[in-house]
Amino acid sequence: MRLPRQKVLAAGIVFAAAVPLIAALSGCTAEGPKGGPSSVDSGSPRPTATSSQTPTPAPTIEAVLVVASVDVDGKHVSASGYVQGVIEDGGKCVFTYEREGATVTAEHDGAADRMTTSCGLVQSPIDQFVRGSWNLTLSYDVQGKTYTSAPTTVEIP
Repeated sequence: MRLPRQKVLAAGIVFAAAVPLIAALSGCTAEGPKGGPSSVDSGSPRPTATSSQTPTPAPTIEAVLVVASVDVDGKHVSASGYVQGVIEDGGKCVFTYEREGATVTAEHDGAADRMTTSCGLVQSPIDQFVRGSWNLTLSYDVQGKTYTSAPTTVEIP
């Protein structure tokens, strides 16, 4: 089978153009010439970390009340909470109930949790309280500074 002269001529031109292109590209590598940096790499130094970078701010420390209520059996007042921004064992969590000059406190050792210091659950006998509204706060000391939660109200029946 014979191809028409035009098709043979066109195929020869395409082949003739492709050979120099293939030859030129065959010497290309990712490293560039002679193992040096590629043409994409400008050769300029890359930025490095320096001591003048802004330090990460210290976490916000906050005492948080979770539960505060009279137990279902009516014999205890229970409270729980945690301290955000610090993870440690052994600190003192102080739950303070206040009403018209009267104060009831309950303490519990803090315990390191995955992301907080847990203050656990404290129970105070209900006979330490008189009927009415009591303000409750949770306090925790960190390096000589006391962090106190926002107050919450507990109704004693």
